[in-house]
Amino acid sequence: MDFEIELLRAMVQALPDPVFVISENGYYLEIAGGMDSAYYHNGSYLKDMSLYDVLPKDKAEWFLKQIRETLKQGRMRTVKYSLSGNDVKGLETAPGPDGDIRFEGRIQPLPLSLWGERAVVWAARNITPQYKLEIKLQQLSETDPLTGIFNRRKFLEQLGLCFNKFRRYNRPAALVIFDVDYFKRINDNFGHSAGDDVLCQLTVRCAAELREVDSLYRIGGEEFAVLLPETDAKDAFRQAERLRKAARQLKVNPSEAAGKVSISAGVSEFIDMDVSIEDLMKRADAALYDAKRNGRNCVMVSCMDGEQITIVAP
Repeated sequence: MDFEIELLRAMVQALPDPVFVISENGYYLEIAGGMDSAYYHNGSYLKDMSLYDVLPKDKAEWFLKQIRETLKQGRMRTVKYSLSGNDVKGLETAPGPDGDIRFEGRIQPLPLSLWGERAVVWAARNITPQYKLEIKLQQLSETDPLTGIFNRRKFLEQLGLCFNKFRRYNRPAALVIFDVDYFKRINDNFGHSAGDDVLCQLTVRCAAELREVDSLYRIGGEEFAVLLPETDAKDAFRQAERLRKAARQLKVNPSEAAGKVSISAGVSEFIDMDVSIEDLMKRADAALYDAKRNGRNCVMVSCMDGEQITIVAP
């Protein structure tokens, strides 16, 4: 029997991930496992201390909320959270991973009371590598590999969020769609690497002209979009004009006098009659194509006059 008890103790202490028994009032009643300093800090000293003794108030309250919700539901729950050694009083200089650690916590109600309190078993697993990989894959799925800005997928997502905000709060917003004039000629005359360089330079120039709240996207080969929150049609036109002028500062080849870059742009403002983002995009596209028919290197604004859409030249 003594051997079995010692074996059980050894097994518990050797658990690869830390396990905490925490009362419904937030006291650490028992701690075991998680002794590998490559993955965890040694928190064995926390026994008999309160969450509020060692954690910032907001984090302590979050942990206590999860404990009480688990006890209320009477079943195992899984939560994900970040915590660093600097968040826990006493671990600031202890051996362990640097920076934030991403955890998956599995919380199970304990089937008996301890010292008159209900409690949970909280098993914490370090999932930082998986979390970083997920973030990287998410970024790759939203980013244009050539220019490094957001891609069409991210554009449609953000446009939808912006549209919902407009419908709910009736705050002004606008969309600019522009593309590079005669881009095929650039590729044909100077090569695709020169065309790629133009797109990258254009991205940098345009991003420098935008506010922090604005966002730039590559939504096609040589086609870009800009979302402008808190912006009406008049201000959106001014912003598009700044982009057009910035593009004119670029040359495909500095030694070529005729190698200047230009863009054509269409602007549409969010309006009450829009029922979906497609309405907004159609007006911006119509304005863009009208800019092309108007000789390119210009900005056109799509305005709504009653139910009649009018394309207004600058």
